Amino acid sequence: MTFEWGRSFTVMVMTTMRIAEVAERTGVPATTLRYYEEIGLLTPAGRSGNGYREYADRDLERLAFITRAKQLDLSLEELRALVDVWDDDCGQVHHRMTAMIASRVAQTQARIIDLVELTCQLQAAAARLASTPISEGACGDDCACMATPTAGTELLPNPISSDPAGNESIPVACSLDPDPAHDRIGDWQKLIAKATSRQAVGDGVALSFEHDVALTTEIAKLAAEEFQCCNFFRFNIAIDGSGVRLEVGAPTEARDIITSIFGSPG
Repeated sequence: MTFEWGRSFTVMVMTTMRIAEVAERTGVPATTLRYYEEIGLLTPAGRSGNGYREYADRDLERLAFITRAKQLDLSLEELRALVDVWDDDCGQVHHRMTAMIASRVAQTQARIIDLVELTCQLQAAAARLASTPISEGACGDDCACMATPTAGTELLPNPISSDPAGNESIPVACSLDPDPAHDRIGDWQKLIAKATSRQAVGDGVALSFEHDVALTTEIAKLAAEEFQCCNFFRFNIAIDGSGVRLEVGAPTEARDIITSIFGSPG
């Protein structure tokens, strides 16, 4: 080997870590790291002379990406599709992930609707059990535990003593049948997706939207329709130079409904 005077050379040294160190630094258990390797999500930079896995900084970056994507509830198949192009083409990762997230949003909104409907059924069942005398002997068709809600009955019949102004009692109840209620919740989810921010208020949540005449009309129409069937809600719409603000409040007994439909106030 011949060296020429006056010429400098840079030697790049790759720092590697063993699996225990990676687990300690990232909080991902070693068993999970081995599983990721087994299914092709993570490939160690190499092996040491005695066969130990060795990971490089780039492997940690890939692992951080996988961890974040899993928090978004992406499946292993979706993760594999992203990781396949992660090292080569960020644009492909961006496009694929955009489509996956859009699909997951739609699925999550459908799950929210189902959970709200289940909440309605559970509350109705709890109210029936609490208000119906216990039958003597074996259960029969007239027992509260056998009864099922019928069309046109209130879905959330939990009574409260009075509204915030001290007027006559207002039931925490929705007069819509299940199918229209399902559609109404879907309408709220589509609207909430357009919100630019949210924050907690005293008895509920406040959503902010960009100032747009059509959107403001949509907010007012939906709030009015909701109050018609669920008048335990409190809606307040404010319009100023910063945009449109929708406040949704409800009695303490209905806070779980606020969270189910409009999201966590926090």
